[in-house]
Amino acid sequence: MSTSRRDRPASSLSAGGAAVTVTTVGVLPVYMVGVLWVQIREDLGFGVSLLGTLVACFFFTSGLAAFTAGMVVRRFGTSPVVRLSAVISAASMLVIALAAQHTVALVAALVVAGWGNGVGQPASNDLIARAVSATRHGLAFGTKQAAIPLSTMIAGIAVPVVAIPLGWRPAFAIGAGLALLVVLTVPGGHRLPPSGTATPTEAAGPFRRAPLLVLSAGVMLGAGSGNALGSFFVATAVDGGISPATAGVLAAVASGTGAASRIAFGWLADKVRTKWLNVVAAQMVLGGFAYALLGTGVEVLIAAGAVIGYCTGWAWAGLSTFAVARMHPGMAARATSITQGGMGAGAALGPLVFGLVASATSYSVAWYANAGMALLAGVVVVQGRRMLMRERPRLVAAQLQRKAARR
Repeated sequence: MSTSRRDRPASSLSAGGAAVTVTTVGVLPVYMVGVLWVQIREDLGFGVSLLGTLVACFFFTSGLAAFTAGMVVRRFGTSPVVRLSAVISAASMLVIALAAQHTVALVAALVVAGWGNGVGQPASNDLIARAVSATRHGLAFGTKQAAIPLSTMIAGIAVPVVAIPLGWRPAFAIGAGLALLVVLTVPGGHRLPPSGTATPTEAAGPFRRAPLLVLSAGVMLGAGSGNALGSFFVATAVDGGISPATAGVLAAVASGTGAASRIAFGWLADKVRTKWLNVVAAQMVLGGFAYALLGTGVEVLIAAGAVIGYCTGWAWAGLSTFAVARMHPGMAARATSITQGGMGAGAALGPLVFGLVASATSYSVAWYANAGMALLAGVVVVQGRRMLMRERPRLVAAQLQRKAARR
């Protein structure tokens, strides 16, 4: 008896593709607002400072929602929550396109979009953990996190293609249509393996919240310093004497290399067995040195700092998710909801704190403070990993056995 296509188990490609596309449209509303802000501000008469508030509202709500995502996924299932995330993204962009006349409407739309993104990220992590082959988890998580720069590129393309000839409202309407199409790519829940059938690994152990909260704090600090790079690099470059056009090109190149780095590190994670959370910590520390280069005010060092920062200090998101999911087989949504919450909180608070420090002092002081925050993030992540390892005696024993075999 033949099995219909709708009833076949979801393939690694379809599940991974759905996770990437949902992640892309999940953050699309806030990046659309960012790149179209000049047109929105001129049309509706909003102040310049409102953009920072809107971005913070989105990421802060996303971070809070992520903490509850594990419970939501357990209650409603992985596929329905992933679909819900895309539907909420579409609805929020449609509201902005049709009804954004006042500040309240924009804030409300981005708060709702942030909630949808917050529950959708851990749900898509669970989708990867359950349906993608374990030998491709690193690549899948790396590609998923590279979808965030992809969302920025899509939003940027909307400016010359749609917003300039037709206006910013049609751009949001088209974005809503794209988000609804993404819903069709999500495999049905009956096509996914049961959550309790994840392949047992030597990393298996009890679920402990305390180590994950420590890791979440480290991720929050790392995300705060990394998101400040994306928010303030162009302004810093222009302040350092680089032309706006050149600064824009540098931002695009650095962002592109950062996306490629996320995918490359994910691919490498599937090929090499190592302490990947320590690698995450090292990336954060290297990112701190890169942010310090931005504080020098020297044009060449500013350009180098941006590229190095994107490739190290802001390239660890997929690796951290991969490592946490691998150490919690069958509990990926529950575990990554905690670290994803820290990531969302950091993405919201980092640019706000950076802006306050830069306003009170200078860009140089703010970048040096940002560098210190990245270094602290690396230290906290190492401590969080140590706490996790105490609960993984089988993993520790396997590592010692491999060390002895190499001697």
